[in-house]
Amino acid sequence: MKPIPRMLALAALLAATCSAGAVPLVTDTWVSLPGTTVAAEPQLAGLVLEDVIQPFSFTDSSGTISGTVQSRVVRSSVDGTLDFYWRIISDASSTAGIGSFRLGNFVAPQYNANWRIDGLGNVAPNAAYLFSSPSNGYVNFSFTSPTGAATLGPGQESYFILMDTTATNYAQTAFYDLTNLGQTHISTGYATFAPAPVPEPESYGMLLAGLAAVGVAAQRRRSR
Repeated sequence: MKPIPRMLALAALLAATCSAGAVPLVTDTWVSLPGTTVAAEPQLAGLVLEDVIQPFSFTDSSGTISGTVQSRVVRSSVDGTLDFYWRIISDASSTAGIGSFRLGNFVAPQYNANWRIDGLGNVAPNAAYLFSSPSNGYVNFSFTSPTGAATLGPGQESYFILMDTTATNYAQTAFYDLTNLGQTHISTGYATFAPAPVPEPESYGMLLAGLAAVGVAAQRRRSR
């Protein structure tokens, strides 16, 4: 995945002038994230369907970087679509900060990202980067300041990062990892949630036909 460029200084300046709202990501471009709230985007409020906390740990030249990631799926009470959230908590015992949080195989109809100002946490991602290649939903969220320092240090917690989607179904088909500053060391990949396609009517028909065939076969075996 892509190193974080010095152009984040410009991204930070642009973020200060942006209004709140989910930000469409542009492929192969760092996009600044200004933060948003439920007041600005009522569709972000809804029912929590999944809330999973997963510990992580990896080492770099400084020692061990560890913490937890909270993964959440929320169904909007406004339009019934799904929003996907992640929050990174760095252990106070970590020997270095976290440089980036990275999603893979997060395949969605569109990529609208941001972070929740009105949620838990105290550190925001600076920007997000959507890759055109590979094209199967790879997104980097940067926690590196324009000066090159890690903003998510030991003992700190990120705000909820979010992907606002039009999906109505989900599955645990994506993954995430975390890196140190400079992305020279990377954690193991961990499973997380992503949009899932809605089965086509033909798929339902094939499923029902298959179940019927199994039932007929079972009935024949019993009658022998």
